[in-house]
Amino acid sequence: MCLLISILLFACKKGSDGSNVANSNSYHIVGKAIYYQDKPAQLIGCNALHVFGAGSSDMRSWQIDIVREFIGNVKETPISGGVIKDAANTYLYALQTIVDSNRLNHQVTILCPFKWDTTANTDFTGKWPSNTSWWTAYKQTLAQWALYFKNQPDVWLEVWNEPYRYDRTDGYTDDIWLTHMNELVGIIRNTGNNNIVVVPCAEQGQDESVLLTKGQILETYYADILFDIHAYEKWLLASNTAIGSRLQQLQQQNIPVIFGETAPMNAGVLMPPASFLDSIYTRGMSVCAWLWKYDENDQDALLTTTGKPNNNNNNQWGTLYNTLCLKPRKP
Repeated sequence: MCLLISILLFACKKGSDGSNVANSNSYHIVGKAIYYQDKPAQLIGCNALHVFGAGSSDMRSWQIDIVREFIGNVKETPISGGVIKDAANTYLYALQTIVDSNRLNHQVTILCPFKWDTTANTDFTGKWPSNTSWWTAYKQTLAQWALYFKNQPDVWLEVWNEPYRYDRTDGYTDDIWLTHMNELVGIIRNTGNNNIVVVPCAEQGQDESVLLTKGQILETYYADILFDIHAYEKWLLASNTAIGSRLQQLQQQNIPVIFGETAPMNAGVLMPPASFLDSIYTRGMSVCAWLWKYDENDQDALLTTTGKPNNNNNNQWGTLYNTLCLKPRKP
């Protein structure tokens, strides 16, 4: 595997809150592992909706390391500046404001595009990227994000959320995945941004097999690529033996992954996440839960409206994930 790890050190930058931004090579990928400085790092985190109300201090008690941020209106969400109202009259916080809050609480930020704008059928999930009406405009926006955050190494850009249909009935092939992902990563790297870039799997995020066939090819083009797998029914309903075998194959081939989403409920099916999380933890792999939200009526929400772990008809999801978060990280 070709890994071009930069050894150049840049002067410490400041975020808009005055906090220090780590040296530009502080996070990188070595083999199958995420490294912070010169040591492997296991990151336990969650997905969040801070674009609607920035502020992550409430995550401190859970010891959250990394926050994957839902960007639900890529077209209108400002990179910097104050709060705006979008076309649907919803308040949106600037990306830099979100990042500053997470950084203040010692959290890495993944900025992930979920929806292009407020109109119907502009969700990124399940879409063939180059067939979307916003493909050209999105690439321009991605370049702007990359240029702006290139000296903030604790800000990672995910190039797409859950591309291609779960059943591959859209004409998908692994070569198409490689073509699209290569183009999107190239847009980021061409701005001089050398931060970790997060690349999603196929089948709306749940299919890791493309990484075994094409992942290392992408890594020969670009350093510091982290692949994102989403663990729902195709993972949580598998046997413990199958889960272990799939994880082992990824690690044996030195494929660096983060499980960017997992939760007990998907497509109306309640699933048991405990064994999967145990396997992830013992292998030192990183994971983000869906979802940091105060709503006991949402089975995937981690918290109740009063801030307690949400265990309402969800296989004790809140307590299960809170317990994972408070465990010591494995090297």
